[in-house]
Amino acid sequence: MTQACIALGSNIDPEKNLQQAVHLLAKQFKLLARSRVYVTPPWGYKPQADFLNAALLVETQLEPLPVLDALLAIELVCGRERNIPNGPRTLDLDLIFHGETKFQTPRLTLPHPGMHLRGFVLVPMADIAPDWVHPDTGKSVAEMASLVETSDIRPSNFSLELPEGDQT
Repeated sequence: MTQACIALGSNIDPEKNLQQAVHLLAKQFKLLARSRVYVTPPWGYKPQADFLNAALLVETQLEPLPVLDALLAIELVCGRERNIPNGPRTLDLDLIFHGETKFQTPRLTLPHPGMHLRGFVLVPMADIAPDWVHPDTGKSVAEMASLVETSDIRPSNFSLELPEGDQT
């Protein structure tokens, strides 16, 4: 079994879509830990609503590309459309790391190539995997989070509910 981190984000009906995503993810992965939910400003394409972002630590027997395929399928179930790069979305699921795997294909790069620059990824990750060390930078998630702008990221009043039986 391999531990993996999945980043979740939404700014179209985000509470509903993030909650649905957690329930769908729990059917395919063992949920080990969940972060708090954070309100974050849009990144890249600015004229849009704030996002809700979170992260999950999961355990899986799947290799990275089948994990990616599962995440993309869940995005589709939640109505994801890819009309505007970095634009508004019902759901965005990103595989941030998959164990110690270093991996690069046209479809997927691991660890996620932009993770160390994005507070909306690092702040939730710091809740669940602060000591995970990036194999290229040698820095922990907590260290990377301290190096990016996070003053505009704040905890949300919304909390993800776990499926019955999960205690993370």
